[in-house]
Amino acid sequence: MELLAHWIEAGEWWRGEHEREFREFLDRDGVRRTDSGPISRPEGWSLTLLPAPPPGSAQTVDYALMKREYQAAKSDVEALIARAETREPLPFAPLHVLSGYSFGRSTLTPEVAAGMARLCGYPAAALTDRFSLGGAVQFVRSCSKVGVKPLLGAAVELDIGGEVLLLVESVAGYRNLSRLLTRCHREHPRLLPLCRSEWLGQYAEGLICLTGGHVGALNRLLASKRYEEADRFARFLRERFGDRMYLEIERTFLPWEISVNRRLLEMSSRLGVPAVAGGPIQHVAPKDFAAQDALLCAETLCTVEELVGRKPQRPDGAPSVPARSLNAERYFRTGDAWRALFADAPELLGRTLEVAERCAESPLPPRPGFPRFCEEPEATLREVVFRGARERYDEIPFEVKSRLNLELSTICHLGFASHFLAFWEACNWARGEGILFSARGSAVDSAVAWCLGISRIDAARHNLHFDRFLPPDGSKRPDIDVDFEAARREDVRQFFARRYGKEHTATVGAYATWQGRGIVREIGKALMIPQPALDCLAKRLHGSVTGARLRSAFQARPELRDSGIPVERFELLFEIASTLDGLPRHLGAHSSGVVLSDVPVCDVVPVLDSAREDVPILQWDKYSAKHFFDKLDVLCLRGHDVLKGTQAHVRESAPEFTVLDLRMDDDSVWEPFRKGELIGVPQSASPAMRQAHVRLGTSNLHEASLIQAGIRPGVGGAVKLNALIRRKRGLEPCRFDHPMLETILGSTYGIVVFQEQVDQLLETFCGYTPGEAEEIRDEFQRRRADEWDEAMRAEVLSRAMEGGFSYQVANAVWELVSGFRGYGFAQGHALAFADISIRSVYCMQRYPAEYFAALLSSQPAGYYGPATIANEARNRGIPILPLSVNRSQERFTVEDGAIRIGCMQQHNLSEATRRRILEERERGEFRSVFDFAERVRPSVDELECLVLSGAFDELHSNRRATLWCVGEAARLRRDPRNALFAELPEPPLPNVSDFSPYEKAVLERAMLGMDVAQHLMAFERERIAAKGGIPCANASRLEDGKRAVVVGIAMRLRFPPTASGRRIVFFDLEDESGLLNVTVFDETYQRDGHSIITSPFVTLRGYAQEREGHIAFVATRVYPYRMKADPEGIAEQTGAVHAEDFITRRRS
Repeated sequence: MELLAHWIEAGEWWRGEHEREFREFLDRDGVRRTDSGPISRPEGWSLTLLPAPPPGSAQTVDYALMKREYQAAKSDVEALIARAETREPLPFAPLHVLSGYSFGRSTLTPEVAAGMARLCGYPAAALTDRFSLGGAVQFVRSCSKVGVKPLLGAAVELDIGGEVLLLVESVAGYRNLSRLLTRCHREHPRLLPLCRSEWLGQYAEGLICLTGGHVGALNRLLASKRYEEADRFARFLRERFGDRMYLEIERTFLPWEISVNRRLLEMSSRLGVPAVAGGPIQHVAPKDFAAQDALLCAETLCTVEELVGRKPQRPDGAPSVPARSLNAERYFRTGDAWRALFADAPELLGRTLEVAERCAESPLPPRPGFPRFCEEPEATLREVVFRGARERYDEIPFEVKSRLNLELSTICHLGFASHFLAFWEACNWARGEGILFSARGSAVDSAVAWCLGISRIDAARHNLHFDRFLPPDGSKRPDIDVDFEAARREDVRQFFARRYGKEHTATVGAYATWQGRGIVREIGKALMIPQPALDCLAKRLHGSVTGARLRSAFQARPELRDSGIPVERFELLFEIASTLDGLPRHLGAHSSGVVLSDVPVCDVVPVLDSAREDVPILQWDKYSAKHFFDKLDVLCLRGHDVLKGTQAHVRESAPEFTVLDLRMDDDSVWEPFRKGELIGVPQSASPAMRQAHVRLGTSNLHEASLIQAGIRPGVGGAVKLNALIRRKRGLEPCRFDHPMLETILGSTYGIVVFQEQVDQLLETFCGYTPGEAEEIRDEFQRRRADEWDEAMRAEVLSRAMEGGFSYQVANAVWELVSGFRGYGFAQGHALAFADISIRSVYCMQRYPAEYFAALLSSQPAGYYGPATIANEARNRGIPILPLSVNRSQERFTVEDGAIRIGCMQQHNLSEATRRRILEERERGEFRSVFDFAERVRPSVDELECLVLSGAFDELHSNRRATLWCVGEAARLRRDPRNALFAELPEPPLPNVSDFSPYEKAVLERAMLGMDVAQHLMAFERERIAAKGGIPCANASRLEDGKRAVVVGIAMRLRFPPTASGRRIVFFDLEDESGLLNVTVFDETYQRDGHSIITSPFVTLRGYAQEREGHIAFVATRVYPYRMKADPEGIAEQTGAVHAEDFITRRRS
């Protein structure tokens, strides 16, 4: 009997079908026959995700146990190594491992790949993602931790069809691979990289070439019986790579595999090219194949029942590599499995180690230098700094001069003068362009940054801690963050590209990952779950729910549990989601990170062209890039756009006005802080910020910075703000066990608020260097209490007591330092954000219409959206004027103390149409909807949206009648014969009843994302009052414990974690009078949470709770509220209450 083919098919795994094994052979009579049967795998290792298959035969390797052991140990490197030491070393190294950075072709992360290599006993492993080195740094660092030799490479698809695998042999090879991948991406359409065959020879130095297995060009030629072409291609590769070429023998049970491998081994003997065991590894276990297959379907836009996706094919007609796999055989095998697989050719396994030994021990390139600013950057920096100091001080104080000299000495000694000069030059350019900016982060702690004009905060006057920014021991590199206007940030990036050259400038990459909602929508679509069911689930799914927690969320969250969604319909999706959670989904540009290099960036990492920007994108994210580049953060802060817009509006009547020269010592500026009237103030508008300012009684920049540092880090923040407020108000004593503690913590009432204070405590009392202190603080930020604490506590106490401090003082220092867990701010960072808020409040008080117009034009600019901002403006007495085709400009404008809505606010209106509206209006106002359609030529959808938002009300008062004419107006515009009858009268509007005032308000909110004349809840006020309900503004002034009923729109829901694990929900309730801060405890949430999440309007019953001058409303019952003015529920149908979802649903 002669075996002709032996293959495995996964079958329709999504229907619960079992894997099957097939054999094709010639029997004794020479007749071709095929037999087949099911495959049995260990429990927990089976591909079948639906009903479990019948028990199979016993297996020698317990893969399920192995996977559980790895998952339990992967967070503990020592445990992982100990577990791996019990396994016999394997004379094999996988040379073709793919990770999630191959987008759809693997469910592995680089860290998991490294860990599994160790666990399986591989002495080395190669990460070879498709056209990518995105996971290279993570893989190398993870391999180093677990004792596996890391190899790097990439799979590249050729223009002849099929791939080759390129491994890095040397530093020169890494550089060539990076350059080649860059060229593949940049010389072909975006997202469709391709390697021309002739390029292989140009970049062959230092690279080892493998033929790529079943996806390889050589295998595909052999499988299609094009033997002469295959022979020519093999000789082509041998000529370019010489003895660095290997034929990859893959055994993953494909129908053509036996035949192809026989040809490859014959070719190896005939051409003298060594063969090596290989084939891609794409997942941990066979069971993970289902997740990888579904992921690939989502990536290529097809369902699991389709073979080919709808993703755009190559425009040049070049053949593409088939993506979906036939079976689940590309996983991490143990030594016994590999030996059994290559029992007839064990030398192929051993040859993988020969390849691994040829590859460099350290495959990553050396760190490039920062571009030198000028011939003598140190002298130039000193000159510029002291010039700036003389401009800022009439006479430079001695202590300032001493501090500047000390900072300059550190900067120049560490070689960072060019870094500061680069940002100084960029900021100078921005200032000349009229762009507002300010530094943030620890760079604000530098007096040099203040004198260079990078920072607005005088670090010397505020006694900021420079060593937090740049320790003199060189343990940290400078991290300079500068916020520019969002509308002009890209201009600043372009400045760097022009100044240093496009090849030496790049934007850091950012990888979007697969999370709960994306998995539901995209993977669910690939699994053919009906779209209405996916929409229903995704709409109710909170953004914090990860893929791994989808199933548990159904039980824990009432908005899902009580929704009537059939859980069994999503079981397969939940199983797959836990595997895909957190995998890279696609590469984009980081919001701020820019890197500069003295060598071409593509020598260090491949770069891709951005979709919209001229500055290319690194394939590394910020965590990988920081090991090789000094990142310049060109950030944006919408608060600058708001201030710039306010300045422009005010200058129409006061040309000399500038937001940089405001009188910040006016006590009236602090009144809104003490009253919590901060809605619309960037960096200070959230409910937590507003109530904290009220409770503290903020009255100066320092106190405003305390609130920034206490609230903005979020629920995981390290600051004990409640204790600080009690001490400030005299409700709790503030004692110090040592005078030096008061020196460090006196200004913060004995509470550690800023990161620098932790560093100062460790340096002052324990003698740590600045670098050591920061490392310890970082450990506290990452860890919760564990065994590390015990050892660290002993060390801190010992060092403090050795320094002459008592046990009581040493223990107090430990309690302060160890209590600062979670994320915290540098003091300069908090001061910089507070400065923005104060300037914004100043403008809001004195120029309210101008400020709110600028704020609405700069959305998203803060915590609340345009509907809430417009409501706040109306409550301050500022009328909102409707959108008008004859009055509105592109942005919001001020008209006689009122705010006119701009064209930019109209949903579904293209930029080109908006531009034509303004251009045509310069030739004369529009006379009618017909005149508008003829001159502007909008689409039918655009014209409908403008009618529904009231943009034609000045011309046609009946919106319904005007809407009826949209089709006729579009038809007349398209018909060329109408030009002959241009003077004929326009068609009359039909005689139909108009929309009701409530319907108009709903449509305005849906089309504009905001209310115009009044809030939707104003239509219900009489009815609510008749039933005992009160407005939100009244509820926020109730006495402590007073009960009430309030009706409104629930918005900005927050689900912070609690120590007890019980759920607590915070949200804002909005009506025409303003906002009410609402708290819902777990018992109420579990009972009424479905109403909170899914009802557009809700009724709350509860009581007021006063806390140090601030009132919150505790809801004990929550009910859906049905608007009397809206019996058909059009507000919910149109998405008016949640306007940001409207266009998405409309288009779908």
